[in-house]
Amino acid sequence: MKIFDIWNELKKLLDESTVPPSKFPKEGEVWMSSLGQNIGYEQNGSGQHFSRPLLVIKKFNNHMFWVVPLSTKQKDIDFYFNFTDPNGLHVSAILAQMRLVSVKRLERNMYEISMSILSDIKRKLQSFLK
Repeated sequence: MKIFDIWNELKKLLDESTVPPSKFPKEGEVWMSSLGQNIGYEQNGSGQHFSRPLLVIKKFNNHMFWVVPLSTKQKDIDFYFNFTDPNGLHVSAILAQMRLVSVKRLERNMYEISMSILSDIKRKLQSFLK
């Protein structure tokens, strides 16, 4: 059962935050983030803050980022990029669900992937746009 009303109240609180950003993510970092309760097959967050790890693909400024959600379910299909994180966990970047997010959604920095993996992910994303 979807719980949109609870997510909507949390989203309002996140949006109302007027505290200047104290988080300055970089490309290649993975952040636990309040992704929310989404519709259809879009990736949801889970838990009290509707959280999910997001990989920063492109930083536009200190407020906006292109990200892809991560999953612990690896799949051998075009829109998944499977890799092993620095903690030895097998994860997938769900490339088809790249989106723009605000720094207000970011909770905590989890880890950073290697620049070679980030380059491979970006190349695969570019191939989808051709």
